[in-house]
Amino acid sequence: MNENENLVTEEVTENVEQTTEETPEKKYTEAEFNDRVNEKVREITGRRVARKEAQIRKEYESKYGRLEEVLKAATGKESVEELTDTYADFYEKKGIKINKAPEYSPKDIETLARAEANEIISAGFEDVVDEVDRLTEKGVANMTAREKAMFKVLAEYRQQTEQASELEKLGVTADEYNSAEFKEYAKMFRSDIPMTKVYEEYTKTKPKKEFKTMGSMKQSPGKGAKDFYTQEEIERLTEEDLDDPAVWEAVRRSMTGR
Repeated sequence: MNENENLVTEEVTENVEQTTEETPEKKYTEAEFNDRVNEKVREITGRRVARKEAQIRKEYESKYGRLEEVLKAATGKESVEELTDTYADFYEKKGIKINKAPEYSPKDIETLARAEANEIISAGFEDVVDEVDRLTEKGVANMTAREKAMFKVLAEYRQQTEQASELEKLGVTADEYNSAEFKEYAKMFRSDIPMTKVYEEYTKTKPKKEFKTMGSMKQSPGKGAKDFYTQEEIERLTEEDLDDPAVWEAVRRSMTGR
């Protein structure tokens, strides 16, 4: 019995080892890992938002769905906004005063919209994406003036954040893509051109850096000794050069490797 158990154990262990060898663990770069994490977060967040929206919609239908259908049938209107205007006008003509929504100046609307947008931004990038997607689905024609102003702020922030992320994957630093020079250059391109392509074209306008090899570097008078000398450079050194203890020590290191 024990012998049979040992054989089974060995067989299972062997199969596990073979399976492990056949399916090596995938290694991710930091950028790939972050992308996978963000994708998972968006997936989870999306499901949570969808459940919340479904719950709110269900509660709304339960409380007001029947009333809305009755009012639509009575007036022939379809949207809540049209129903509101129709009944407000009807009762105002009967002398009933209806409190109107507060009216804001364009400047006030802009200020309030930016403040609300900043609150969403401070909550995290995922909240920005959710709100931009929600307003996009709603459509500009159905947005209030405040929503339009807020959408503009959030959409610009989302675009800039996503563009910065793409540039950083190429090794571009924040100082580079936030520089006034690059921003001015980027204005020449259409908004649908990928920012990575814009940066690629931008780099072509910059002078290329020249890198000199050790063999092409010459010692300049008064500059002191180099760290390393090639055989050709040693042969070109004068007796006066070798009188410098630092030069002599560098030459010795170059020749002996110590």
